[in-house]
Amino acid sequence: MNLKLLMAALPFTIACAGLGQESYLISEEQEISMGAEFHQQMLEQMPAFQGDPKVLQYVKDLGSRIAPHTDRPGLSYTFTVVESDEINAFAVMGGYVYLTTGLLKSATSGAEVASVLAHEMGHISARHGVRAMETYLVTQGIVSLIGKNDWSDIVSGALDIGSGLLFSQDQEREADYLGVQYALASQFNPWGMVDFFQYLQTLEGSSTDGGILTGLGELFSTHPPTSERIQSVADQLSSMGIANNSPDLAWESDISLSEITKLLK
Repeated sequence: MNLKLLMAALPFTIACAGLGQESYLISEEQEISMGAEFHQQMLEQMPAFQGDPKVLQYVKDLGSRIAPHTDRPGLSYTFTVVESDEINAFAVMGGYVYLTTGLLKSATSGAEVASVLAHEMGHISARHGVRAMETYLVTQGIVSLIGKNDWSDIVSGALDIGSGLLFSQDQEREADYLGVQYALASQFNPWGMVDFFQYLQTLEGSSTDGGILTGLGELFSTHPPTSERIQSVADQLSSMGIANNSPDLAWESDISLSEITKLLK
């Protein structure tokens, strides 16, 4: 297929792909390999948390509790805590999820953190990063490089413009929807997502200091607006009959978030 026809066909194919389906250009094996390259290059630009190992273990335990309930339970997920006061979270294709220490300090319950993780794992389950990278490869005219399975230059170029890491309005909505499902299946109260979005809404318009974290800051995205996301998730939960005070759903894991945040001070 020539490049013009490929560019015409790709958006339609991506839009019609459902959860768990192979994308048009990048296989799951290639996704995992490319994600590992993203992870390596990103850690060269942002500091991974080097403090008390209990902090990272806490995040890993929450993520491991959610992973079996995602639409890609067989994928190996990697969780990283980033040393930054910025309140941020993001996901990379292949199973890589990142939270900042600033987010952990700002959240008020384990359910909030779990909901954020579930949202990011929703992006991975729906292969949003893969689809963005496919579009990037086509528009840059470098589809032929896929066959070489050498991702260094591809990932470096993508990172320069944030390709594969930032998502559309509809993809954010889908990740919110999936995050609710995953948190609920993990027996965390998904109203934690509403609580955290409400907190983010109070911070909208706050200044940031630039850098890679700000560039990847999808939780602060106003597309769709936070108010819309709050209402959408609240409507979803209400339609499912999930109460904020449901006794069957947890706001904390075995270790409370407050115990973890003490280790960050």
